Parts: sequence; C-alpha cells; structure tokens
Amino acid sequence: MATRLDHSLPTTGRVGERGLLRLGAALGLVGWTGTAILARLDAPAAGHLALGWWTLPVAGMVYAIGRHAANPVRFSTPLFGWGVLNGTATTVTLWAVAVDAPTGTIPLVWLADLALGYAWTAVALGRAGQPGRTRGYATAALACAVAVGLGYTGVTGGDVGGYPVVATLHVVPLALDARGLGRRRA
Repeated sequence: MATRLDHSLPTTGRVGERGLLRLGAALGLVGWTGTAILARLDAPAAGHLALGWWTLPVAGMVYAIGRHAANPVRFSTPLFGWGVLNGTATTVTLWAVAVDAPTGTIPLVWLADLALGYAWTAVALGRAGQPGRTRGYATAALACAVAVGLGYTGVTGGDVGGYPVVATLHVVPLALDARGLGRRRA
C-alpha cells in the first residue's frame, strides 16, 4: 500500500546509507578541490566562481537524496541536521562572498559546520545504538573543532590553505563510514 509520502515525494530507493555516504565523500572531494584551486588563483571573482563550481555537486546530492535515497535515509535525524547546518553555512558563505569577507572566513564556516554536523550525527547514532559509528563521528567532530581553533589563530584559516583541511575533514569521515569502519558493535 502506497503512502501519501510515496505519492508526493516518490523515490526509487536505490541509494542506501552507504551509497549516500560515498556520494557525499566524492562530491565533497570534487567541490573542495575545485574551491582550493580557484582560491589559489586569487582572481577578483574567485569566490563567485567557487559558488558556481559548487552548483553541480550540491544539485547532484539534492537530486540523489530526493529522488533515489531510501526513505529511512532521506528522512533520518542525521540528514535533517546536515540539511539545517549546510543551509546555514551556505547562507553565511553567500554573505561572506558578497561582502568580500577576510580570507579564511569561508573555510572556518565550513569547519564549524562539519564539527557541529559530526557531533549531531554522533549523538543520533549513539541513540540508535551504534557505538562504533558514534565514536567515529565524535572523533571527526573533535578534529573539526580543533581545526576551527587552529584556523582562528591563523594556522588553517589565515590563507587559502584552509580549503584542503576542509576537504580532508569532509571526505575522510564519510569515506571511512561508507567502507564500514566502526559499524561493528563494540
């Protein structure tokens, strides 16, 4: 029996949790690598070009979630949290580009986004009885929080070197979780 949800927001259900994690890691790698390259060009329009660059990866992720993710994945607590956080970070990024905020602002925004998102995910997975994954995301949250602290003092965010840090902290935790590291019950 089909539900109202199935009629209003149909999905193929072909993309499960691991598939979405893999896609998020791949699109993050593409997006942040492109952003790092554009930032190094130091062109006046680099920020605007980077925003344009992100259009395709973001659209791809939204499409995959909306059209192909299984309902338990696309309506999960972690994904809800990431949606709110990423939407907020995107808004701040648009503002930062519009006002030509100091170099390093945008990497710090996204490191903070990752820290909060991984912490949110760790709590949700802890409540779901997945201690291995909880530890993995808690560790990722801590690493991001440390990177925010270092960025604040100019180590990661003081120049465009912050983007490779963001890329690493975006991609590695998702890729490890997609591979199943930490999925065994401890």
